[in-house]
Amino acid sequence: MNPLPFKLIIVTGCMRSGTSLLHRLISTSPDTGERLGPARYIADFLQLSRRYLGEDSPFATDYFQSSDDLVSATRQFVEARLHDAWVHAGRPTCLVLRTVEIAPMLPLVADLLPEAKFAISVREPKDTITSILNVGAKQRILGIRRNALAASRDIRRLSKTYNGAYLAVFRKQRSDALFRDRIVFVRYEDAVSNSAAALDDVWQRFDLRPGSGTLPADPVTRPSLGEISNHRYWRSYRTSLSEAPVSTQSVGSYRSALKTSEIWHVNWRCRLLRREFGYAGQATRYEASR
Repeated sequence: MNPLPFKLIIVTGCMRSGTSLLHRLISTSPDTGERLGPARYIADFLQLSRRYLGEDSPFATDYFQSSDDLVSATRQFVEARLHDAWVHAGRPTCLVLRTVEIAPMLPLVADLLPEAKFAISVREPKDTITSILNVGAKQRILGIRRNALAASRDIRRLSKTYNGAYLAVFRKQRSDALFRDRIVFVRYEDAVSNSAAALDDVWQRFDLRPGSGTLPADPVTRPSLGEISNHRYWRSYRTSLSEAPVSTQSVGSYRSALKTSEIWHVNWRCRLLRREFGYAGQATRYEASR
């Protein structure tokens, strides 16, 4: 296996947890190249591979010499796509990509791409779920029925989605010291309140020259990003903060969006991760008085 001719950082986390912001902030490092569109294509391929490396492996047995060959073929395909992405990004020292879809299967991706490092965005689960619900509201206005998760107000399912994005990572990092050295968690709240300080660990752990830690208004320039921004479905994910300077505007947005019972259920169902990420015990007087 030939090493990649560049460093690789994948930004991931639960949907609506601040991965876009974290991607933009890391991309201020002079070691990174042009910011590319989300690596959804690679993520979808990896999800398919996980299926046939797992419970559906008998359906792949007759088409590879061995399971190792399946892993090797998967790695070769992904590395080819990464190489092309690196070229599009301007052949930088470090290629930084973003995809939320790989978060639940990060241990598999880490094994498949041993050179990859991972910047994982985390956010108060109540704010994350509120943001998902806001996307669903916009999709209803636009007459879109594609994302059942965003369109429904199923707090149990939304909490399960949040937990599913991170629990596999926590299980692996507890028993795998090498994996622990390849990941950095960045809280959204820290990134918007003090970007420079929030990124210190990223620069040091991933051996990158520090970026500015500040973001001006940042209109998209790549055609792919422009197409995504104007797409009838994907534009529903954009907010007034997309491509805008860093802002604390959406911190605590759940307070005016979730019912008291919903707040309680999210706190309970996501209690492990709220504790791990430092959100436990932060219930406000506002919540207590509702």
